[in-house]
Amino acid sequence: MEITTPTEELHQQLNSWKEEVNEVRTEVKMMRERLEQIALSKASRDVMTQVEHFENRLLRQREVADEMHHDIKQCAKRVANAPVTVVHDDRPIDDFQTIQHRMEIFRKLYMSLKEDFNQFMPYEV
Repeated sequence: MEITTPTEELHQQLNSWKEEVNEVRTEVKMMRERLEQIALSKASRDVMTQVEHFENRLLRQREVADEMHHDIKQCAKRVANAPVTVVHDDRPIDDFQTIQHRMEIFRKLYMSLKEDFNQFMPYEV
């Protein structure tokens, strides 16, 4: 399927996604700092198990955010240089629609993590 959206609009959307991914990175960093505070407290074993669980999820979320940021940048290069094909081993970044679909999944997964994290936080004491 051909992309009929003007290149300038595509670049604006890609830049918007980069900003969104950077916001997620910042929020993940703040969540990890909150978990560190709990880890330093004398929390129960059950709470510490949850802390470890969220530390792992946040670490993975950060990795995915880094991958998305990189791939969005690569997609922007491809959009700017239409004849160039971007090839990547495990993450498709060859077209705008693929990145758009991945961004939707990224949002859903992050929102689920954030919701779970916020539900856990009231039980930190």
